[in-house]
Amino acid sequence: MGSSTARKVSVTALTLVLTPLAGWADNARDWQNTPADLNMLFGYYNRVDSNTPIDTSLPIDGLSLNADLYILRYARSFGIDGRNSAFEILQPYADISASFDNARYFTGTKHNGGMGDTQLVFAHNIFGGPALSKEEFAKWTPETFLTAALTVTTPTGDYDKNRVINIGANRWVYKPELGFGTPIGPTWLEVNTMVSLFGSNDEYQGNSKLEQKPLYAIEGHYSYDFNRALWASLDATYTRGGETKIDGDWQDNKQESTLAGASMGFMLTPQFGGLLAYTDTVTERKGSPDIATWTLRMQYVW
Repeated sequence: MGSSTARKVSVTALTLVLTPLAGWADNARDWQNTPADLNMLFGYYNRVDSNTPIDTSLPIDGLSLNADLYILRYARSFGIDGRNSAFEILQPYADISASFDNARYFTGTKHNGGMGDTQLVFAHNIFGGPALSKEEFAKWTPETFLTAALTVTTPTGDYDKNRVINIGANRWVYKPELGFGTPIGPTWLEVNTMVSLFGSNDEYQGNSKLEQKPLYAIEGHYSYDFNRALWASLDATYTRGGETKIDGDWQDNKQESTLAGASMGFMLTPQFGGLLAYTDTVTERKGSPDIATWTLRMQYVW
């Protein structure tokens, strides 16, 4: 393998490490019903640490990555044909530091910071989530639900085709999703399935063309109510797929990993609350992202 091709493969591995920064993972209870005509504003801080193994035959033998990821998210719920729906917009900002250890072509630490790709979300309840006023919602008993959603990631983030580290991905991504949940006494069991469909990046590492196979994921959340203002959840996510192709050459970098973690949600007032979560990779295919993430979310509704 020539040095030019090796460079492409190694940078692809780095790109895959950064993919979770631009993506959007659900938290427990994200798809549960809310009153219609509700405005929701969320602020997220994520601390992401990664130590991803890279094949020793490639130019990069080791990589450590640290990122501070901030997300501003606005959502508005409304009714369509008696079912609850919502529109959301998310704007990430990331500050990334990547260290290349024992690298043949890259050494030291590289930094980058800037705006990520804007995401637009439309969600519509299929069953179990009627559109209710605040007064009706206060008297309503939660029930088993199924909600469909589509997230569109737009290529609006900071991107430079000559940089090794980019915040934006310079491509469209479409993520259809189904969110299912059912109450079991004081607990909730939720399962979300999704697939990320990637457009091409025609300015990858210069003028190369990057393509990627679909990336499939399934999430599970089992949460318990301590009281009306406090709950805790055990969380797990399994992902598979996402092999990339550069200028027609498949890179043999299919991802497969399992993440596990826990989260806690709380309300300080009827309108103001938050969430604290931690996830870590417990199993991964060689070359797949090995990531640990702390998340702090604060929210305000009106």
